[in-house]
Amino acid sequence: MFFYVLLAILGLAAGANVICTDYGKDVAGGGFDGYYVREFPGDCRGQHGNAANWKPTFKITQPKGECEAGEGWRGWKKYKSHCYKDFRNHGQHNFREAEEECNKHQGHIFVANDREEYTWVEQNVMTSDEWYWTGIFCGGAPKSEDPSNFYTTTREDMREIQKKMQVRMHPGHGLDRHTLPCALTHRNNNDWRWKYHHSHCNEKRALVCEQPLA
Repeated sequence: MFFYVLLAILGLAAGANVICTDYGKDVAGGGFDGYYVREFPGDCRGQHGNAANWKPTFKITQPKGECEAGEGWRGWKKYKSHCYKDFRNHGQHNFREAEEECNKHQGHIFVANDREEYTWVEQNVMTSDEWYWTGIFCGGAPKSEDPSNFYTTTREDMREIQKKMQVRMHPGHGLDRHTLPCALTHRNNNDWRWKYHHSHCNEKRALVCEQPLA
């Protein structure tokens, strides 16, 4: 009898979902894998406009169980364990406005983890051939042109992401921790394919939000 009870306990343990309270970064099977593992250095702060003396601090505490319903641009589209939505029809946003809009929906500005994900979002979610914010915020000190040294609103590790993305900065561009801490990507533009443009975070640009599913 003891043998069968032991097997039952081991079976339950093997099949259980692991739920941690550290903002879900270790939620097994969900979209939180890799979230909130690499925090911003203490001196990461914007310098211009409404990003002055600001950095992203939001962490998701109430993740969605499924993508919000709707047709076309009105709803969210699912890819693997995330939901995505283009907010271009709501107008353009500066970086802080964009991140705070995503936070309202328990999400962050879209951060591509690999080229397959970015290509899917570009072709299935983005609606305009223009500049879109990436979820990158804060670079090197004093400046870096290497995306491995960047940080993200999701606090995912850009050192790992860059191994798969292999994106570069436009020649002469780089991100720092104050004056130019944000990055942009351009949809359907081969001149900017796998290349970032630096920004002081206060232009009005297009936006895709990303929600990790619980």
